[in-house]
Order: sequence, then structure tokens, then C-alpha cells
Amino acid sequence: MDPRRAIGSLLTSRRAWSSLAAAAVLLPGSRAEATLIDLTTPPPASGSFAAGTFPAPPPAAIYSTIDTLPAGTGVFDPFLTYQGSQAGDVERGFNTSQGGPGQGFMDDKRVDQWTHDLHVGDLAIINKNGQLYYAFELDANETGNGNNNKLLSVDDIRIYTSDTDTANLVQDDPAKVGLLGTLRYAQNATLGVTANWVLIDASRSEGGHTSGSGSSDMILYVPTSFFNGAAGTDFLYFYTVNGAHDTPDGGTSESGYEEWRAVVNVESVPDTGNTLALLGLGLLGLGCFAHRKTAKSA
Repeated sequence: MDPRRAIGSLLTSRRAWSSLAAAAVLLPGSRAEATLIDLTTPPPASGSFAAGTFPAPPPAAIYSTIDTLPAGTGVFDPFLTYQGSQAGDVERGFNTSQGGPGQGFMDDKRVDQWTHDLHVGDLAIINKNGQLYYAFELDANETGNGNNNKLLSVDDIRIYTSDTDTANLVQDDPAKVGLLGTLRYAQNATLGVTANWVLIDASRSEGGHTSGSGSSDMILYVPTSFFNGAAGTDFLYFYTVNGAHDTPDGGTSESGYEEWRAVVNVESVPDTGNTLALLGLGLLGLGCFAHRKTAKSA
């Protein structure tokens, strides 16, 4: 079976999934038991899955709209770039410097310049209301022309860590992604199931129209506590699936590359004030230390 279609054996028809989505929707900010986080409403919008993830909440990962400008390749600096072979494909990929150059494993593209290895120690720590997170940002790169083109489903995200490079154990087989290492976060607790999914609208953002490449569309905050025991030198593998849910208004991949970047600088995401407050306290502490040292030497 074509790896890009392998998920078809694990899912019911897209029509059935559309009915499920219509019957059970997690509205932004809601904590109801349901399967969909709908980020297509006017931004800002965010939500978390109440069940069905790994680890089970709380705490929970947060999916949110975002509008980082500019966000084109070279500025956005992705660690994962992928694209189905044709419009409407279910597409999937995971970051690795292996499998290239150029076309990589699964639907990976542009290895190893814009799809490459990532390590836990590369990630910035983001403070949101006292909870610490790592953050990953998506530029969906949909056209925004018409309902069928502007929407994209994010059907699964699975994050693994490993102290060795394990990408060649998986290569093009989605059923083997568990071999990447220790599972740190899974949008769906069971591999191959996409009951927990997110719908994004590439034409909506906190800053206006964002179709195509050039501005980001969604950010995922994953609690740092999920990575307890991981070393900074550990490989971090980010596996994702898009386009499995075709809603009446669309949801499949219709345009260019999807790109994910890791947030490595706290200045690159909207701040609630907590991060800056902690930074201020840190600078204040350094100032006090320097004053004491000067006074002692005098």
C-alpha cells in the first residue's frame, strides 16, 4: 500500500468522519468531551483535548491560532517540510536529516535544509500562566481561495525523543513511528486513530488574511513536563498527519508545502507577560549580584 494512503486502512470514510465532526465539536476554549478543536472561528482561538491524548490531561497541550509575520521559508526556518504528491492527499512526515537529499521519508521534502534533525536542547521554554511549554508553529501554506482550499485538518501529532538517531528504523512506514523512541506527546493515544483532530483556516489569523506561505497559522504548546528525563542532546522527532478529515467545506491539503518550526526564541511568540516578568526578575537578580560583587571588591 502507498504509505501516503496507509492511514486509509485505519480510518472510516472521510464522509463518516465529517459526520463525527459535526456531532462532536470542541469549540475554542471549551473543555467538553469531544474530538475536534475548531480554530476556524475568528481569531484568537484556542483549545485543548479533554481526553484521548497521551499523556492524559491535565496538563494538556494547547492548540492556538497565531500570526507570525513574516513566516516564509528562510525566515520561518522550518525543521519539517512535507507535501503530498497530489492535491487532496493524506500527507504525513517526520523530521530527520536522513532519507535525502531533497525528497525524504514519507512526504518529507527539502532534506536536509528545511527538514532536519532537532534536539530537545534547541527548544525555548515558554511560560503561559505559570505552566511551562515547548512550542511548535505551523505554516499551513493553503491558498485561501474558496472554502475547499483554505481549510486544513491536523489529524495527528506524535512527538518522540531518543538518545540515538532512529529515523532509519521507520523510513516510509507510518506503522513503525513508535520505533523513533520514547513517546512524549500524542494527539491521539492510539497510533493510526485520528479521533482527536484540529481544523484550521489558512485565511484567518490574528493579523488578517494569511493564505499561502508567509505567515503562520497555528501554534502548539506542549508542556515541558512531558519531556521529564530527556536530555538536551536527545533527538526530538515530530510526526504529523494532515488531510484525513474532509469536511463539507474542505480540510485536505490543496496547495504547497506544510512547514513546522520549533520556537527557539521566546521573543517570537505572543507573550502573556509571564515570560517577560521572569526575564525581568532574572536581570534584576544579575544586577543585584553584580552590585554585591562590586561592593565587596571595593
